[in-house]
Amino acid sequence: MYDVIIVGGGPAGSTLGRKLSKEGYKVLLIEKHVFPRYKACGGGITKRCYKLLDIDISQCVEDITNEIIFRFPNDRTIALQTGEPIIYQVDRTKFDKYLIDKAAYHGCEIYDGELFYDFYQHDKGLVVVTDRGEYETKVLVGADGINSNVAHKANLINGKKGIALEGEVYVDNSLIDGLKGKVVVDFNAIRYGYGWVFPKGDRLSIGVGTFLNKVSDIKEMLSKMIEENVDGNIKDCKIYGHQLSFPDGSDGVFNNDKIILIGDATRLADPFTGEGIYNALLTADISFDVLKKHFSGECGLDEYTIRLNREVVPDVGWAYRLAQFTYNNMDFIEKSVRYFPNVLSYFVDIMMGDNTYKNFKLKVPMYSLRVMTSKTKIKVEKNVS
Repeated sequence: MYDVIIVGGGPAGSTLGRKLSKEGYKVLLIEKHVFPRYKACGGGITKRCYKLLDIDISQCVEDITNEIIFRFPNDRTIALQTGEPIIYQVDRTKFDKYLIDKAAYHGCEIYDGELFYDFYQHDKGLVVVTDRGEYETKVLVGADGINSNVAHKANLINGKKGIALEGEVYVDNSLIDGLKGKVVVDFNAIRYGYGWVFPKGDRLSIGVGTFLNKVSDIKEMLSKMIEENVDGNIKDCKIYGHQLSFPDGSDGVFNNDKIILIGDATRLADPFTGEGIYNALLTADISFDVLKKHFSGECGLDEYTIRLNREVVPDVGWAYRLAQFTYNNMDFIEKSVRYFPNVLSYFVDIMMGDNTYKNFKLKVPMYSLRVMTSKTKIKVEKNVS
């Protein structure tokens, strides 16, 4: 019998598998795809997420961002430059493979290319059923993404869903080089969301994402975003769609007596930026702490839901409120940034892990009026090309 079976080999699942295996627990990780596998994702890891990682991922970093170019309505453009890295660009295919290899190195059994079907109660544990066999476990962890089959089978569905469409656009190296160290965030690209351009080693990741659950013309919006940023100079382009987590900060239920959810299966991605990896790793860390206590008899698995609702959900709620205001008042936001550029310091501090969304109604005015300033040196330029 396994101590833990994890379904899903993304950053959350592989991180938990590595940490538990390193502590001597018997862990099996089941992943439906064969590694390395493509993962639709912009691949931007914020500094706060980078600091949360307890292993060196420098070999996975393809670019380091020190400048964000924001495009607003009315052709207004503002560039934010930071004195230290704010985003680390990774190729998710390579990044996820690296994390899963680390888990395997520490003793986690990896069964990739295997499809999870169901589970049923047996003696004091569960039997996990896949397309290849059955495995007994004390605890089952659903780390199988926003459409988690584990969550569905366990009746632990939380949150809502948005949508994103991304192109992996292969262009001349000169165009990629011209964007090195920069990312583009375009608030004109799609309703209640944004478009992005992230440079990678051999291509540009260009996408549009929205917290709406349906946009009929999203393909046209992506095409426009690509055309505006590559000027027709395309060698190849591969289009991928994926869904976004859209939590509103309401308390959820993330476990039962033998099952917990981590990563995107919790649907606790940042509802303001859409960033998912940070809270995925955070849920992996919290679940690791809870599982260790659970196996030593110090707590039940309900401690996991209690901690998420105490440590993660409240800030997500504030981010949701901020997103509601921001994406419904973009003209006002642009004017505020133009006349009070120091307001961007607040968002820099969040991305750096030096602040939170909590009480943004108080903090945004304080940053705007320079009562508070960023811990990171920043420079703002208006109307850049």
